[in-house]
Order: sequence, then structure tokens, then C-alpha cells
Amino acid sequence: MSAATDVCAGLLNAEVPAQSDTAALCIRRTVDDLGPADLWELARSTAMTRDDLTRGAAATLAEGDLVNGDLLDELAAHILAEEIAERSPCHWGRHHADAVRAALYRSLADLADALLEVSESTPTPLDWTADANDGTCATAVIDGVEYGVVVQVAETASSAAEPVWHHPSLPAAGISWQWRITSGPADRTFHGRGPFPSVLAARHAAECAITALAAGRCGL
Repeated sequence: MSAATDVCAGLLNAEVPAQSDTAALCIRRTVDDLGPADLWELARSTAMTRDDLTRGAAATLAEGDLVNGDLLDELAAHILAEEIAERSPCHWGRHHADAVRAALYRSLADLADALLEVSESTPTPLDWTADANDGTCATAVIDGVEYGVVVQVAETASSAAEPVWHHPSLPAAGISWQWRITSGPADRTFHGRGPFPSVLAARHAAECAITALAAGRCGL
């Protein structure tokens, strides 16, 4: 879905499945119908980050041929993103709104990809217990081999990965989670992934990875 969205935006030259292309077009048409106030509310509700906003600004400026070089491109995108973050939606210009739209295209496509991945996955229920590092851990036995599964706080995200606008339903300080699967010595990490927005999301992803490992669909 994300690739199809980039193709629609002219940022990627590739062939994508017709279904993904249609879904990406629906996302764009939905977002295109929103005014500044609704764009801001959707961006806030989906916890749009400054990185997301800067990428949207870069895509908008590139589409409008308003940039001249690599360094200038990056500077112009950062300036536009800062203006959007500091201004009320009622004071946004066309380029401000278009940058938020471009950022929403990608973030909504990423969300759709994540939902599809979850819906197509079958988690293996694990018996999770708290560990000494404020995380949770479990074990899984596959073909006689014991695997240790740990869910723990991910590395602190940079300020650019924090939401631009705080939403009351979201925690004030963003805490993300990651999982890792080990086998053999405790310090040997076979595989891990993150960040995830919650412990439940990280556990689900780890349980899906155990299912894939047991089925031979992936190697750790």
C-alpha cells in the first residue's frame, strides 16, 4: 500500500497490484476532500511525527518545482514543516495544507499495511510474565529448541519521531516497544523488531514471528 501511494504521488516508478493501487487512490481522494481544520485533526489523531511532516513537505515542494538542490531541498522542507507546526490550521496556506495531505497519504498507507499484516497473521499464544527490566518475557519450544521471547522498551525516539501535535487520548511522552527472540546463550540475539506503540502490539508481533518460525516461513 505504501509503495502504491508513492507511485500515485510520483515519488516511485514501479508496478503495484491493481488492488493496492485502487486502495491508495481511495486514501488520496479521501484526504484531498479535507479542509485545513480536518487535516489538522486527522494528523493529530494519527500522531503524525515531525519526520512524517518533513517528508510530506519535501514531497509537496518537489512536486511544485520549488526547490533547487539537495541541501536547499532539505532546508526548505524543514522550514515548511516548522511553519505548519507553529501555525493554526486557519493560517495555513496552500503549501502547508498540501504538505500535511502528502504526509497523511503515506502515514495512512503505512497504517493500512500494518492492519493487513496483522489480519493475515496467526499469533501463537505465549505465557507472558514480567521481567526485571520493566518488560515481559516468555518461552516457546519449536522442534525441541527453546526460544526466549522478550518485549522491552525500545530506544528513546528522537524529537523528530515524536507527535507534532499532542492528542488527549495519547500519552504525553511517547514510549515505544520492541521484541527480540533468542536461542542458546542469553546474549545471543537471533531476531528482533520495533518500535511498536504498545506492549500488546509488540507481543502480538512476537507471537506472529513465533508462528512464522514454527512454520518454516522465516529463519532467525
